Amino acid sequence: MTAVSFNKKEGLIIVPVTVKKGNEIQEYEFAVDTGATTTLVDSDVLHRMGYAPSDSTGTSHTVTASKTEIVHEYSLDNMMSLGIIKRNFKVIARSLPIGLGIDGLLGLNFFKQKELTIDFRLSEIRIN
Repeated sequence: MTAVSFNKKEGLIIVPVTVKKGNEIQEYEFAVDTGATTTLVDSDVLHRMGYAPSDSTGTSHTVTASKTEIVHEYSLDNMMSLGIIKRNFKVIARSLPIGLGIDGLLGLNFFKQKELTIDFRLSEIRIN
């Protein structure tokens, strides 16, 4: 089991995420989003990770709070958070609102086949 504390006063559950591409390792902050089917990476952050538009593996439709959008899909070499390591991991890319203070959203596809517990009394997220 992996347990990580979060600040319940922030409104979002923010966790550290590590992305490895080739020999380069970079650290980011993502919000846990149990309402998102697919993990989302901000387009600018994806570019900083070393992914180019030509690396897109395709497109898909995504539904936001206000509309349906076409987004590009990418396969990240290696993504790690909360003790979970994903290789060749599918994410979508789009711009997040400025000032949100996060680099992406960890969606349900990241937690597949894991037990996810969010304990607001203890301000802790646990993965089994």
